Amino acid sequence: MEKKALFFEVCCGSAEDAIEAAKGGACRVELNSDLFHGGLTPTIGALRVARRHIDIPIMCMVRPREGGFYYTDVEFEVMLSDAEALLENGADGIVFGFLHEDGTVDAERTREMLKVIGDKQSVFHRAIDVVPDVFAALDTLIDLGVTRVLTSGQMPTVPQGAQTIRSMIEHAAGRIEILPGGGIEIHNAKWCRDNIGTDML
Repeated sequence: MEKKALFFEVCCGSAEDAIEAAKGGACRVELNSDLFHGGLTPTIGALRVARRHIDIPIMCMVRPREGGFYYTDVEFEVMLSDAEALLENGADGIVFGFLHEDGTVDAERTREMLKVIGDKQSVFHRAIDVVPDVFAALDTLIDLGVTRVLTSGQMPTVPQGAQTIRSMIEHAAGRIEILPGGGIEIHNAKWCRDNIGTDML
């Protein structure tokens, strides 16, 4: 039986990165700034320029600083405002992650972000890779109605976390999309697809 075509998303650190990724055949891009620190909120200018040049979906990171995923009230307010502005300027969805001090998913703040996102796509990012119980976290995000999670299987890279990602997909059972991300390159993309059992990387 022939495999489905691979749907792949490219993590981009600038408008130029996003434009080049689209030219190279990316199905979707995640637009960030400062990839050196794990990806932070992009500028509105970067989004506008990328949107002007490409017609594939653009997901935008909303992350105000490097470090953990437990934010102050002011940081949270900034994140909601950034998400609103990015959506108003052409973003197809928002990538974010809120945790409590104990590392569990902050359902209340996630719910508030989902209200801002509305009918656009929502992605809970690799904050899920540091939660104490990844399956409990998945259940929370499923109940909230998050579109998908971005994960490396609680390991530094997808190849290392492949078995956990496969288990996450089985646990989700189609109720939420699981997007493997981190350390996927040309030389290992086929291995990731075959060993995880997904056509979305």
